[in-house]
Amino acid sequence: MENYIPFCGTPPLPDELWSRWTFDPALLAGLTIALIAGVIAADHKRRFVVGWALVALLFVSPICAASMALFSARVGQHVLLTLLAAPVIASAFRPTSLPPMPVALAFAGLFWVWHAPAPYQATLESDLIYWSMHLSLLSCAILLFSAMRKAPERALPAAAFTGAQLTVYASIITLAPAPWHAWHVATTLGYGLSPLADQQIAGGLMWVAGGALFMTLIALMARRFLAQAEREDMQSSAN
Repeated sequence: MENYIPFCGTPPLPDELWSRWTFDPALLAGLTIALIAGVIAADHKRRFVVGWALVALLFVSPICAASMALFSARVGQHVLLTLLAAPVIASAFRPTSLPPMPVALAFAGLFWVWHAPAPYQATLESDLIYWSMHLSLLSCAILLFSAMRKAPERALPAAAFTGAQLTVYASIITLAPAPWHAWHVATTLGYGLSPLADQQIAGGLMWVAGGALFMTLIALMARRFLAQAEREDMQSSAN
């Protein structure tokens, strides 16, 4: 694998980061196909386009290159992908009838496995594994938020579990005495960070930003559920 260059390129130095946009033809073709298919299938086309644009930004913009240098950038990318883009895309389609808890368990398994040292390293050595990580995380997150929309009264345990497992993961990497990922041992120094400090920032992003995003989404779902219950009560009273 000595000659292999990761999909987002070699780790950039700070002064070249903002010039590192990713206009890979296969990526642009995939995004275009996804846009066309999604617009055709979506019930709420504008919502889909917004979600699609968020996904595109995460892989075309310098965020992609930054994730090669900083584990915190990779975690930030995944927070935005799964807790911001995914629920927006899920809201553009009819909700799935899948029960929320099994999907929450699958999402937790994917999240923990892909961020473990060996699988994480594998994503830096193969385009296939790299895209398997991102597509599986995004797809499962979309299914999770779709399932929670379909059955908001059954979503609370799944939401609580998802929030708890993300918090546990964040606390583990924040409080770890040593960095997990050998790839970043030398890539963070140009940014004035030790690998351990970079990992701690990643944990903080997951803990604070990820937690805030997730709690906002749960609050919106709770509001929707209460409004629906109120409408049903009013209809029952009228009858």
